[in-house]
Amino acid sequence: MGLFKSAKLFCDVVAHTDVVANSLMSSMRYDGFEVNGVKLPNGNWDISIKKGDLFKAILGLQSALKISISPTNPHVYVKAGVGIFGQQAIPTILTVCVWWPFAITQIWGMIQQNKLDKLVMDKIQSEFDRLAGHPVNTKVID
Repeated sequence: MGLFKSAKLFCDVVAHTDVVANSLMSSMRYDGFEVNGVKLPNGNWDISIKKGDLFKAILGLQSALKISISPTNPHVYVKAGVGIFGQQAIPTILTVCVWWPFAITQIWGMIQQNKLDKLVMDKIQSEFDRLAGHPVNTKVID
């Protein structure tokens, strides 16, 4: 996800990873977002979130806020950044070389302006805190 990301390590909560991922997807759907999420064979979650005009379709690709939730026993690493909605493969090299470098800056600006990355991290923090029964220690990753 390059320079355009938010990342946080949630300490000692690996047992709650699946519940938190599912709760985040349900909560974002309830808030009116289109959500696509899948648990990968390695245990990581790949979640895409988009809503209306916040993310535009350009050259047939739907940009989105991509959330990666990665259990790394005993912690969980979460990062949010700009990506393609769902698990779609990028169809052409031309798209990556021409469109993506220009669009990613604008899309990340929209995400930060709308505080969508902060909203997602806050929802994840709140759910980990609730499940753990206490405030969970975190570390912001640069």
